[in-house]
Amino acid sequence: MFLRYFASDRRHMKDSGGNWIEGPPPYEPLVAEDGTVHNLNEYISISVADAITDVTTSSVKHAISTQKHGVVIKENQLEELSSQLSSLL
Repeated sequence: MFLRYFASDRRHMKDSGGNWIEGPPPYEPLVAEDGTVHNLNEYISISVADAITDVTTSSVKHAISTQKHGVVIKENQLEELSSQLSSLL
């Protein structure tokens, strides 16, 4: 899922003059299935408000299949999610 939606043309690796701050990785930049070339900021700005409120098998499956960023949970929901994982696989 991540590689279907995530895109980075590596602009975050260049300074204001367009020069590389660090050399780019040897593989091609990641482009999302829909042709998006850069959406790194969407992933950086994920917040607690994006977290699902109900960590049940059905809500996690729904989030996995419908949410671009996958399942976002709060730290205190991690144990509950891990107990649901065996039924998701």
